[in-house]
Amino acid sequence: MIRKKLRECKCLTLKLLRLKDNSHSIALGFTVGLLINFVPSFGIGPFISTACAKMIKGNSFAGLVGGISLIWAFPFFFYLNLVVGYLFYPIDVIDPSIDVGLQLGKAFFIGMFINLPIFGILTYFIMNSIVRKYRETMLTYVQKKWNL
Repeated sequence: MIRKKLRECKCLTLKLLRLKDNSHSIALGFTVGLLINFVPSFGIGPFISTACAKMIKGNSFAGLVGGISLIWAFPFFFYLNLVVGYLFYPIDVIDPSIDVGLQLGKAFFIGMFINLPIFGILTYFIMNSIVRKYRETMLTYVQKKWNL
């Protein structure tokens, strides 16, 4: 099972590195796809990733790969949104009622709107430089060294 998942990861990496598109489009699609994991999408994240990447003129396959690459980390991103939102909007837990749920929701959305641009800018510049400078080197490495 682990071998199968590693093989799928290798195939997606190879397909991403072999895309015949410019580095900006690939990085933009991947970034938008990755950022969908910060938003609760209730299982349709890969479809949203592909559509959003296509809408902003990014590579749709890179959006799909970005969307499914860290789909397993959604609980971490959810918690990160809450923590960052709590820093800017502290929650008062005096009366446990519906008000606490609304305060948690507000903290989550504040954290999400802060995390999206920060992680988006970082991911875009890292992915753009990787694709632009190291695409051929990484493609050769993945093809020859990953024996699965």
